[in-house]
Amino acid sequence: MTLSALTPREASIFACFCDTVVAPEPELPAVSHTSAVAFLDGWLAASPRLNRLALRGLLYAAELAPRGLGLPARLRLLDAEQRGHALAIAEAARSRHARQLVRLLEDIACLSYYGDVAVMRQLGYDADANVQRARELRRREGRP
Repeated sequence: MTLSALTPREASIFACFCDTVVAPEPELPAVSHTSAVAFLDGWLAASPRLNRLALRGLLYAAELAPRGLGLPARLRLLDAEQRGHALAIAEAARSRHARQLVRLLEDIACLSYYGDVAVMRQLGYDADANVQRARELRRREGRP
């Protein structure tokens, strides 16, 4: 995958964080088999420079946070259970601002993952079929 705004390291951090948040397997495709990272990269490429820098900084903070929370390694070196534990600790932080930043990154991870066409279809939502039904209804009703 060619990246526009993210470095390969940042893409890896986001994929790991996203995997921790959505925990898709075995029912849903692995994050690596979706457009989650490409979505974030495209979003950042279209974002103002300051927003890009802030979110990239937030990714690095997420990578290093487990060490600050007393866990033995940074995010990408932890197993899934340890990553989940680190996320739970971060979600319960005393600081409201810290909790909001964690929530922001979680929401971005969910938006990126669940916005993937294959994931949506597997969950029963087919955007193309909805558009086709809407076009057919408009045609039947004589609307433009």
